[in-house]
Amino acid sequence: MIPVVAGVLRDARGRVLIAQRPPGKIAAGQWEFPGGKIEPGEAPESALRRELQEELGVRAGAMRPLIRLHHRYIDRSIELDTWEVLDFTGTPRGI
Repeated sequence: MIPVVAGVLRDARGRVLIAQRPPGKIAAGQWEFPGGKIEPGEAPESALRRELQEELGVRAGAMRPLIRLHHRYIDRSIELDTWEVLDFTGTPRGI
């Protein structure tokens, strides 16, 4: 079971940020929320803050748990820990 974290970010108009997975990646062409693997010993909130900074160049403020679920792919299983990001600073951009 691979622990993964994802964040739901909304802008001032209520639009939700999602991204399409690039060619060559697992599940290429599918849509996803930003996030990634939780490193050993890392808290989900810390992992999400790190991933949002690395992927989008934003700093997450307040967050709250949204949903946690298990998903099985053909070759692996993940535990997806999803958080609602209530505020953030910076303008999201693909890094």
